[in-house]
Amino acid sequence: MQKVILCLAIVSSLLVSGCYSSREKTAESVQQILKLRGYNFDEQGFFAAAQARDLQAVNAFIDAGINANAQDADGRTALINAAARGELDVVNTLLARGVDINVKDKNGFTALSHAIDAMHDGVEEALLSRPELDPNCRGKNGRPALLAYVWRNNKDRVEKLFAHRADVNIQDMDGDTALHGAAQTGNVEIMRVLLDKGADANAKNKQGGTPLMWTAVYGHDEAARLLLSRGADASVKDNDGITAAQWAVRNNQDGVVALLRGKR
Repeated sequence: MQKVILCLAIVSSLLVSGCYSSREKTAESVQQILKLRGYNFDEQGFFAAAQARDLQAVNAFIDAGINANAQDADGRTALINAAARGELDVVNTLLARGVDINVKDKNGFTALSHAIDAMHDGVEEALLSRPELDPNCRGKNGRPALLAYVWRNNKDRVEKLFAHRADVNIQDMDGDTALHGAAQTGNVEIMRVLLDKGADANAKNKQGGTPLMWTAVYGHDEAARLLLSRGADASVKDNDGITAAQWAVRNNQDGVVALLRGKR
């Protein structure tokens, strides 16, 4: 028993210090080290090391040639699982080892999708810093990352997605674009960013609704004024034949009614 404990202590020291030579650091020797730490050299063992946040073991698995992009029964990689749990140390370790950031699970969600849905800010920032990131990934209910950040009124991350060439007119399951979302919240700063990137001021969702109609419903006068100055057409009707001005009247938004008067 004492010999086993001593061996484990030596092995742990080697992993932490990185003192074993390149000759000793063969796949076979690393696998033996992992075995002594309680991990079988297989994908299940790799997932277990990542879940345990055993960073030395995670690196050892990759050094020994494990498939770091292996997927579990749900299609999740170790990176996806770590992102979903908000484990920034594991995420950073895996990113440093070159794992595929854009792998999708069986639901079509990437690591960023899970991080956004769980609101793990640190993990989101780490993923957004990677140049290879797919900015058009989707989360629950088919919501694109861009719309998620618009709903959070997070201008900085909206701009970071555009640095990755995000599709400004990408639509969610309801057909809403990011501009629809910003119009609902009345966030004029984000609306300007979207319009400057080529957002369609007259984009229609599945109900035929436009961003201007949303400003009318919620009474966002400044947002409506901005849209009109950028080409929004006040005469457009939704699937029920209702214009933005009529939506403003229905919701007693007198300011928007006055703004749209004469533009119907």
